Amino acid sequence: MAETIYLRHPGKDETVAVATGFSWGALLLGFVWALSKRMWFAAFVMLAVNVLLFFTDLWGETGDVIGLLLSVLFAYACGAYGNEWHRKTLESRGYTKI
Repeated sequence: MAETIYLRHPGKDETVAVATGFSWGALLLGFVWALSKRMWFAAFVMLAVNVLLFFTDLWGETGDVIGLLLSVLFAYACGAYGNEWHRKTLESRGYTKI
């Protein structure tokens, strides 16, 4: 069962709720989800990986299967680690757990 972690920035009166566990938004939306969370570097990396995986389809029939498999695995990894990446991004910006 996923729980929620609350992070607060000491200089601002802002509290952010970050879920733990699997992120369906990161799985289904990928880099768009990262952009919505203002995770610029993660969004860039996710987009770059998706573009590279898209071009694996140009390698022929086996490239199609390999590209699809790698795309599914990458999407699952984004979903599995997305909330953790969000929490770490906020902590690197100065947010602390309350």
